[in-house]
Amino acid sequence: MIIGIGIDIVRTHRIKEAIEKWEGRFLDRIFTRGEQDYCNRHPNPHLFFGGRFAVKEAMFTALGTGWRGGVQWKEAEVGHLPGGQPVVHVYGKIKELLQEKNVGRIHVSLSHDADYSLGQVILESR
Repeated sequence: MIIGIGIDIVRTHRIKEAIEKWEGRFLDRIFTRGEQDYCNRHPNPHLFFGGRFAVKEAMFTALGTGWRGGVQWKEAEVGHLPGGQPVVHVYGKIKELLQEKNVGRIHVSLSHDADYSLGQVILESR
């Protein structure tokens, strides 16, 4: 059974502008060290940061909390399985909320091009 679904789209130039303007402060507030290392390995890291930003927003929507309930950006960390499939690791308040909602699986998809990044999250019950 589906517990929640969220989707978000981000203009990648806005992520690039935030990185240029705020540098490390923006990145350290939103992204884990692992996410930063992964994105910065690519020629256009703002595209990859945009996808992760969109997934995090989609997670908050799928949870039904938005920014209520004390969730934090870095409590949802986007990584990859060995085959390249995206995965979300959760911590802190997000992990607690998922347990309360009896979520057993998090499905995630992300995509990006030169202009937009898209993230989708589907929460499935146990």
